[in-house]
Amino acid sequence: MFERWRSFELAGENYRETITAIGDALKKQGVSEKEAETAGQLLEHIFSLQLSLRPEVHVKVNLRKRFGDISLRMETVGSAYNPLQVLTEWNEDDPDYQRTIVLKSKKEMLSYTHSNGKNIVTIKVHEAGNKQIRYTLFAMVMGILVGALIKEMVSPDLIEMLNKNIIGSIRTMFLNSLNMMIAPVVFFSIIAGLTSMSNASDIGRLGGKLVGTYMCTTVIATTFSIIIGLFMFHSGVPQVGNVSGGGEGVSVSLLDMIVNVVPENLVAPIVNRDMLQIIFVSVLFGVTINMLGEKAQILKNLTEVMNTFCLRVITLLAQFIPLIAFLSMMALMFTVGTDSLLLLGRVLVGQFIGSLAMFGVYSTVLVLMGKLSPVPFLKKIGSFIPVAISMGSSSAAMPFTMRFCTDRMGVSPKLSSFSIPLGATVNMDGGCFYFSIQAILLAKMYGLEMTPAFIGALFITVVALSIGAPGVPGGSFVCLTSIIVSFGLPVEASAIVLGIDPLTSMFRTTINTIGDIAVTTALSKNENMMDETIYMNTGHAA
Repeated sequence: MFERWRSFELAGENYRETITAIGDALKKQGVSEKEAETAGQLLEHIFSLQLSLRPEVHVKVNLRKRFGDISLRMETVGSAYNPLQVLTEWNEDDPDYQRTIVLKSKKEMLSYTHSNGKNIVTIKVHEAGNKQIRYTLFAMVMGILVGALIKEMVSPDLIEMLNKNIIGSIRTMFLNSLNMMIAPVVFFSIIAGLTSMSNASDIGRLGGKLVGTYMCTTVIATTFSIIIGLFMFHSGVPQVGNVSGGGEGVSVSLLDMIVNVVPENLVAPIVNRDMLQIIFVSVLFGVTINMLGEKAQILKNLTEVMNTFCLRVITLLAQFIPLIAFLSMMALMFTVGTDSLLLLGRVLVGQFIGSLAMFGVYSTVLVLMGKLSPVPFLKKIGSFIPVAISMGSSSAAMPFTMRFCTDRMGVSPKLSSFSIPLGATVNMDGGCFYFSIQAILLAKMYGLEMTPAFIGALFITVVALSIGAPGVPGGSFVCLTSIIVSFGLPVEASAIVLGIDPLTSMFRTTINTIGDIAVTTALSKNENMMDETIYMNTGHAA
């Protein structure tokens, strides 16, 4: 599991030469200059503390790698001795005091243990940024293999029990834990983002550009989705029933959608998880805090703390993503048979074609709006796709989307904390393909003619629902049901495509979140809120 590159013997007589040699070895393995310098400083401080206590001490330093993580392991023989706890008196003139302060400031990089008569201090020099992604991909592959194996060996009744009582329960618990954090994450992240932008004109300009760009991509996605749906199901669709009318009576009340953005109380948006209402309240509060200036400094500090706290909770929950990916793939193998995939394969092909088309659209947004090369975006976005697939929800993936924008795309946290929650609510490009392609399939199966009135009504309905659709698991399926019912199809028609909903969910969530990342990245460059060095760096994240 470990790959040992080189060992060093660190002693008083070769102290400076060995520290230099270790730094050179780290750089040869791709460690950044800053990481190597920090590691060298920690080595010096720890060794100096050990030397002050035992002048004859010799330290063995092993440079190791595990799944892309690079560390230095310092070993000394003797009784238990923790260099982080050597001070008995806090005298600022004592050199050990200064060394210990430095070590404690970097405590997240250090760990200590005493094993087999050895004192072992480990310095985490570099952590692979894509480690979680590799774990998730491995878990997905294993989930498919294990699921297929169990399906062949176990009775259907036992599989149903396993899927419902164990896999379903664990996934529900995980998604519930994420859903309970969605409202506070959106609320505090938007307020924190707004309070960091004290100029009201900046907020209005950014909000206008975001909504305008999101709406443009939504209109393009809806147009592409209808064209692809009409092409994929031009012929060869079996008819299972008949309905009267052609969709002329369908109407979508945009006025009601706008009016309902304003909640009647502060509790309802959180209880109902109405993202549009939560965004309205958080924007209102953020702008008001800015208007109060120094008087509201306590509120600003509280918001920053709560935002950090909520994101830390999400980070903790993220450790379970590989497990959820494993269980999700198992459930998919249990519930989606080969026959169903073949029968509805054209739906999946249509969504795949739409996904490729939207990658072209997002690349164009980066070029035209951000004046950026789309190559780094296209190279990096593949590492985010497994997260979106595992979540199955734009809202559930939102904290990870924000972190990806900041860590991999170089977007300022001020912008990502405002743009991503907004995009997770009003930007549902993947949902457009889901709604249009499957609505056209079901309409064909029930004998509806593809008249201009039907296509026009479908276009308006899909655009409206893509703005107001809840970004939670199952939310898009509910919206699809409302679409087909509005066209006169029976509600049970939605059961035809229910079997492949887990697969279509992967496509729509992936495109939704990637669209948010692309628009946020382009806007960050347009507004000089980007670290372009991070964006252009296509290597592993530090």
